[in-house]
Amino acid sequence: MEIRPLAFESLGVRGMATYLETEDISMIADPGSALGPRFSLPPHIKEYTKLYETREGILTAAKNVDLLSISHYHFDHFIPNFENWKFIWSSPEMAKELYSGKLILAKDISENINPSQRKRGYMFRKKNLDYAEEIRVADGHEVEYGSTKVRFSQPVFHGPQETDLGYSLILTLETPNFTLVHAPDVQGPMSSETLNYLVSQKPDLLIVGGPPTYISFKLEESDLENSKKNLIELAQNVPKLVVDHHLLRTVDYKDFLSPIYEAAKNYGNEVLTASELVGKEPNLLEARRKELHEKEPVGDDWYKSLESGEFKEGFNAPP
Repeated sequence: MEIRPLAFESLGVRGMATYLETEDISMIADPGSALGPRFSLPPHIKEYTKLYETREGILTAAKNVDLLSISHYHFDHFIPNFENWKFIWSSPEMAKELYSGKLILAKDISENINPSQRKRGYMFRKKNLDYAEEIRVADGHEVEYGSTKVRFSQPVFHGPQETDLGYSLILTLETPNFTLVHAPDVQGPMSSETLNYLVSQKPDLLIVGGPPTYISFKLEESDLENSKKNLIELAQNVPKLVVDHHLLRTVDYKDFLSPIYEAAKNYGNEVLTASELVGKEPNLLEARRKELHEKEPVGDDWYKSLESGEFKEGFNAPP
């Protein structure tokens, strides 16, 4: 199985986009990337450059894949069909390029979904039904391609039990010799139900979204403790555990992971980031935004040009 991270916090942007290929099928899980507000500062040019690069990587990889999957409708997990250059780097043309002719397995918009995601999901279906080969509800479904099984969980909580943030889907890609699990935005997981499901899949490699410790003041201490406890259990059960996404919006992520690293080591397992999975050091641009602006200030004129769409012609990278 080929596993290639395309957009993650450890690669400089928000996202969990992952290219997956077996002997039977190729796909991209959560084909999106984005930036976000932080420190009352706009993203630095280095962040926009990385956003462009990861987006080009997604669009290029998507040209020849068999299907795309979307776990939920946050804008760092899919490309919406409207124009936004400030945080998402999206346009109707870009969305059409990504989704045209593709089988899309996506989160149901009729059940287990919060209002904001329901609206986004509705617009996603409305705008792309004419371009995509087909858009299918993924929740709880399994599809077989030769000896490869593509399996989706029932909706799991986007963090702790009964969170207002809604639900996400967990993807399992299983071949006779290897099982990968891709678990976006479960935040550890914080939920014991989600932990039990992850363990039940018996992954050889698990890619999981860690907790958002960078906004710990908004979280219940018990939820963060549950996240740490559950990650320790995963580290004891999964040979290779990739923890990324929300957790890597802080340069102090290793402090949180310290007992998880130790647990993995004691069981002969490994914990790493998405970038480390492909032999690269984490490039935490959002977490270092203050530092980047102090060392390399960006003029207001550049941001005015950005918001006007000046850089979209030919989809050129920011200077």
